[in-house]
Amino acid sequence: MPMHKSGHSFQVWLASIILASALTGCGAQDNPSQSSGGGAVSPSPSSAAGTAGNGTSDETSSEAEKPAETVEIRVFGSDEELENIVERKVSVVKGTDLELVESALAELRKDGDGSISMWKGVHLLSTKLKDGIVTIDVHIPDEARLGAPGELQMVETLKSTLFQFSFVEGIEVLVAGEAVESMMGHVELEHPYVR
Repeated sequence: MPMHKSGHSFQVWLASIILASALTGCGAQDNPSQSSGGGAVSPSPSSAAGTAGNGTSDETSSEAEKPAETVEIRVFGSDEELENIVERKVSVVKGTDLELVESALAELRKDGDGSISMWKGVHLLSTKLKDGIVTIDVHIPDEARLGAPGELQMVETLKSTLFQFSFVEGIEVLVAGEAVESMMGHVELEHPYVR
């Protein structure tokens, strides 16, 4: 008889263990933060961002969605008769001094409302800014070559566009890496142009 009681106790104890294990297993399946092995599961990146206590992730995503800060600059071109220089205002992304120069040069190569770009056919090979001197290296294809009045306007629109920036003290124009006398043979270049 004593054996029967201890066997019954063992069966109750074993049944309790099995029941407890089954309940723990069911709880792990219902709780997504527990794995089947009982260890913690890392929350997904999307849920981690939503549960961040200090809101840093939310702040970072809102900063990324914020539009870039812009600045208004003046860009110069020619009128439709190619007789006078015309000013237009554009907004570009605010950046470093070199980025501002590059943005201005990109806009200089575009036609605008009532203005024709004298630079649109010219290839800009490189742009550098060092010690207040902007150096641009250009390639001028045959189809972009102009007569004397057009070449003079090219030089004037470049100077007017870049000298609006207080940090630009001079402009050096190179053609295919060379400091040539003239871009197209009509207007003598200065090396560099200074204010």
